[in-house]
Amino acid sequence: MSKGDSKAEEVKHELGEEDTQPELEPETKPETPEPLIDLAPKDPIDTLLPQSSEKDIEDKPLTPDPEPVKEQVEDIPEDPLPDSTTSAAEISPLLKFSIGGVKDLLYWRDIKVSGVVFGLTLLVLLSLCCFSVVSVISYLTLSLLTVTVAFRLYKLVLQTLNGTQQPNPFQSLLDMEVTLSKDQIHKYADVILDHLNCTLVCTRDLVLVKNMVASLKFAVFMWLLTYIGCCFNGLTLLILGVIAAFVLPPIYEKYQVPIDNHYNLVAQKFAQVANAVRSKIPGAKPKTQ
Repeated sequence: MSKGDSKAEEVKHELGEEDTQPELEPETKPETPEPLIDLAPKDPIDTLLPQSSEKDIEDKPLTPDPEPVKEQVEDIPEDPLPDSTTSAAEISPLLKFSIGGVKDLLYWRDIKVSGVVFGLTLLVLLSLCCFSVVSVISYLTLSLLTVTVAFRLYKLVLQTLNGTQQPNPFQSLLDMEVTLSKDQIHKYADVILDHLNCTLVCTRDLVLVKNMVASLKFAVFMWLLTYIGCCFNGLTLLILGVIAAFVLPPIYEKYQVPIDNHYNLVAQKFAQVANAVRSKIPGAKPKTQ
């Protein structure tokens, strides 16, 4: 062999070694990270993690703390309570002279208050029978001023004799709120307007004979009032109405059961007579009980 051939072989041999080296590098590169991953201590990690989690689970309660939940539940209904109480406190002055107060007055729940109201009302009505309205108002105002001025002077004399200073004896009455707010005026005005409109509509229906039976009943009632008007005037009827309003409710409350029984018997008899009369009127149908 010539020297040229030997050099060519050496060059090929060197090139062959260089070609094999890059082929070995990709084989060695994936092998180097495998022992790093495999050699990592998996067993102690796997054993420690479940043990620590079990301890934590055993130490911690399974259910959450109920205290914050209770506080939230209790806070929810507590919010509307003050609103309801305040609203009741705001509404109660408006209802001071409502139907409930009149009912307590007529049933003599407080004997002193009912007695004073009944006596003053009866005195005013009896005075109107003998004197004019102007005279009655004047005499009542003068009587009230006489009492208040005399009592005020009596207190002043006691203060000068004792050498002490005392407040006005009517200070508690002076501190009372006697003015009417706009809400109260609107409220009572709406109630009065509703009753007035209802009265006007009923009167129109009765006079213009919207219902024949109702109009006939109204005519009979007016006919009976003519006889009552011959015997009594309006003021006398008003006095009798006041006496009945303050006398009959306590009697009914005491003897409610026998009064209801007799009333039911009378109502049944009246219903029978009314049905008989209604059956004879053309176009009217008897009521079914």
